[in-house]
Amino acid sequence: MNRLITTALICIALVSVGALAHSGHDPINDQKAMNIAAKSIKKMTFKDYGFEVGKLDASWKEVANDKLSIVHVEEGYYVVKAENNQNEKNIFFKIAKTGELLDVKSNHDFE
Repeated sequence: MNRLITTALICIALVSVGALAHSGHDPINDQKAMNIAAKSIKKMTFKDYGFEVGKLDASWKEVANDKLSIVHVEEGYYVVKAENNQNEKNIFFKIAKTGELLDVKSNHDFE
């Protein structure tokens, strides 16, 4: 019984060490934030990911990379603007400096 408990504790300790090794990723830069937004646009034309803008129409697939720009930088995140000339609409991406897509809205009022 003691061996079973010892083995279980060792396994738990090893799993915990592996999880801690992945906690400190380097922050992304402006270009990486725009790349994340570009990839997200394409994905959002196929599926609604639960953001305010919902599923994007097919015209968003044609948005060129030069239509993406950083409009605001905060301590913990970037705000990337995407312009769609076909439907004359803009969307804004809130992207954490860790690379996580936090929110997508049709206006620039992130808190």
